[in-house]
Amino acid sequence: MRKIILSVILLGLLGSLMAQADEDWIWGDKDQPKKEESSDADFIKVNYEKRNPRVAMLMSALVPGAGQFYADKTAITTYIFPVIEVGLIAGLFLFQKQGDDKTKDFERYANQETISYTLGDGETTVNTTRYSRERQYRIQSILLNLNPVDIYEQSYFRLENVNCQHFYEDIGKYPHYVFGWADWYYTFATDESGAEETPIWYPGGHSEEPYDPGWTWRGNYPLWGDNTSVPVEINTHASSSMRKTYVGMRNEAKDAYARSDLFKFGLVFNHLGAAIDAIRVTRNANRGSLSDSGIRMQYYTTVRDQYLTPTIALNWNF
Repeated sequence: MRKIILSVILLGLLGSLMAQADEDWIWGDKDQPKKEESSDADFIKVNYEKRNPRVAMLMSALVPGAGQFYADKTAITTYIFPVIEVGLIAGLFLFQKQGDDKTKDFERYANQETISYTLGDGETTVNTTRYSRERQYRIQSILLNLNPVDIYEQSYFRLENVNCQHFYEDIGKYPHYVFGWADWYYTFATDESGAEETPIWYPGGHSEEPYDPGWTWRGNYPLWGDNTSVPVEINTHASSSMRKTYVGMRNEAKDAYARSDLFKFGLVFNHLGAAIDAIRVTRNANRGSLSDSGIRMQYYTTVRDQYLTPTIALNWNF
């Protein structure tokens, strides 16, 4: 949304320039001759038809460099702005494609390819996707039925059931969607052979009831191995290396899209700068539209035979 607003503001600035139709400091002297003509009195002629700065500005706003070419094809900016435009467009498409490719990579990594995952016993393997909604839903159902006054209620878990952008964002962004990752699930929700385990509770409050909110579910403790008493911080990537890898892949895609956005802003500024520069080039070209025709009639007096003699001479510079 911020990108759209900034682009509108920049185009609005351009429109405000066009609205200043009577400002001679922008458009130049509108009373100058418009077509090729000559004056017999001073032998000054208009070499070409004046260029309209409004037309030049509009042309360069649409195609940078077009207005400069219309006004004065010898101006250096006639060729600078198109070169910049081509470079910006190339950069935009390059990083946009990089972002698209990296997006496909992290989507495929998450749940569009089947891997062979070795369980804790070192012998049993399961063929599965790295992320599974079924694993996530099983843990969710346990948490939803714990206590009617805790945070675990239906609005807290709103994972999309289709592979849309929100789904791929949520499984990497929010810790309460970590349960679907294979390495988390087969460490904290099953035994070392993959058999599902029910929650094991540790007292942490004043009540001895297992569903008291003060108690801690052993969901952030490994259910097998030597470190079953060592908790894993739920807000870190320690519980799932797959999730950590996935987040890194998404960040690479976002970086590529961010660079693409910079080139979009560059294109807007290039069009705006070319439009403003077209006014300058047109005014300079129109100032040079008047020149000496090359023909001069001179009146002077010469001395011949000791007499002053009026003389008329016709000079032609070529």
